[in-house]
Amino acid sequence: MFKFFLRVQKLLIGVTGGICTGKSTVARILSALLGLDLVNLDQIAHEVLGKGEVGYLKVIEAFGEKILSPDGSIDRKALARIVFEDPEKRFLLERIVHPLVEERMMKLIEESGRNLVIEAPLLIEKGTWKLMDFVVLVYCPPELQIKRLIRRDKLDPKAAESKIKAQLPLEAKFPMAHYVINNSKDFSYLRNQVLKTGLEILKHALRR
Repeated sequence: MFKFFLRVQKLLIGVTGGICTGKSTVARILSALLGLDLVNLDQIAHEVLGKGEVGYLKVIEAFGEKILSPDGSIDRKALARIVFEDPEKRFLLERIVHPLVEERMMKLIEESGRNLVIEAPLLIEKGTWKLMDFVVLVYCPPELQIKRLIRRDKLDPKAAESKIKAQLPLEAKFPMAHYVINNSKDFSYLRNQVLKTGLEILKHALRR
């Protein structure tokens, strides 16, 4: 029922948040609840850096062959270390990758009939939030972000903290969010918040 309704209404829902806040989990639950396809812009960013792609060639030109793995693919961990240690290089990478990601995203939006849940870590920073009908921001306390990042990426606390500080502070994202989800407790608590958010989106869509 939701899927049919939303196909008629045409809704774009953006899900964003800092690293290790749980935005992927929220996006998956929300897309399943509403029956909308999910587009992950991180995944698209990986695709545009695939061997032979325009992004692949531009990144090698900008950062050199030291970022390549033995098989010729981009060593994403090596590239991440470079860009998180140097803001200028991070901005350079974003200038290369973002237009390519945006181009693919716009094509997917058109093909979907403008009915998607879009998960994007840089939704606010790159202005993509302006295309969305609803923006869902996922957050958790910084100390929990650090703990999760250490566990996920096997980083030391200092490196994890630096990685989080390299991102736009969550407080700066709040004004652009229609809904804010707190992912600081267990999965059941998170899921209930997402269900409530999905129902709120449906209610607001009915009034349009």
